[in-house]
Amino acid sequence: MSRSPLRPRLWFAVALAACSRAPAPVAPAGPPLPPLQLRPLLPEFDALAARRQAPPAAAQRELRDLADLALQIVAADPRTAGRAERALLEHPGAWWVLEPALQHEDLAVRRRAAWLCGRSSQTVLQLPLLLRLKYEKDPETVVWVADALQRLGNDTGLLWLDAAIAERTTADRAGQLAVEALQARGVDLGDEPTWATLRRELQQCVGRWRATGVPSRPDVPAPDAADLEARLAAHLVTPRGWELRPVDDARWVLRQAGALAVPMLCRALQADLHYIRTMPLQVLAELGHAAAAAADAVLPLLGDPLTAAYAARALGAIGARQHLPFLRPLLGHADSELRTAATHALGQLQDQDSAVALRQRLHDPEETMDVRVGAAFALRCLGPDQEAEAFLAEREGRGDYHAPTLARLRETLATLGR
Repeated sequence: MSRSPLRPRLWFAVALAACSRAPAPVAPAGPPLPPLQLRPLLPEFDALAARRQAPPAAAQRELRDLADLALQIVAADPRTAGRAERALLEHPGAWWVLEPALQHEDLAVRRRAAWLCGRSSQTVLQLPLLLRLKYEKDPETVVWVADALQRLGNDTGLLWLDAAIAERTTADRAGQLAVEALQARGVDLGDEPTWATLRRELQQCVGRWRATGVPSRPDVPAPDAADLEARLAAHLVTPRGWELRPVDDARWVLRQAGALAVPMLCRALQADLHYIRTMPLQVLAELGHAAAAAADAVLPLLGDPLTAAYAARALGAIGARQHLPFLRPLLGHADSELRTAATHALGQLQDQDSAVALRQRLHDPEETMDVRVGAAFALRCLGPDQEAEAFLAEREGRGDYHAPTLARLRETLATLGR
């Protein structure tokens, strides 16, 4: 049986209801974004990763013999052991035996492997050393890994030396290595530096590292470009798999690598698969101002519906104030996730010109809680603000918002001196 047509009054009521609905928020017009230029990157990155191949068979046998002596797995007289050590450190394939030795079941071998890595000329070994740092449980081995890192140009090692000085069992060893590290950086420690002096100088170096991602140790050679690309490419393709650990390992290494990883992270932003370009955006945000050079590479992704929110957060975290004109209009975007990301970015960039719009978001009872919390955070980034502070304190007191997120916002405010 056919349906009867709607009566004229009913048509009028439907039309009136449709017209009376509040329109979806539309982002104010901003400057045009650079065009997205996405392309298939997995084959390219797979090819890069495959470039790192084992040495020829004859060289492998030589390296094993040298490693057994240099790592003191096989006993030898001091002269023979010394010659093997020097030969191994000069061998271009030393990484092939040193890298797996960092995971050896014997503590003494792991410590010796870290020591040898730090004295090699192969600065690209900082990447496997960073991964060892993530998993190492033995405190003294951690100290040797940290020392190797700082010698190879990664000041993350100084952070771990500072932490080791605070522990009774590792303080002496870490202190000795810290003195050498600081003297190599031209720091005048005087004749008898105190623990407090050492830690203060280490923390100043770590602060500069976090801000720039550039090593403070002079004359550290750059890693071999092809080897570096191959290792970073192998990390950047991990999101395509189902296993979570390789992805977590990749994020750990990339965000501890400082400015060294930024060019490859930017390259990965052009991947046609959104899950491949998402991780680099997250890592860039975690790198903060050390990734400032990535700003122009991130900007086009504000036009990508799948990763725009990640891009907005990254631009805020890396300090891309030059791109504020592209971020301000996002406060009016229809996507609440993107509005939230915009509040965080504008706050971290301390954009005073957005204060009125942010306060409107905070006051809007129809706005999502994510956006309102983000607006309160942003206003606090701009300076003391009783209303925004009261809103955040109320969320903390009532427990009606994600506590870990609130804690991270508080940490960010603390770093800004707010």
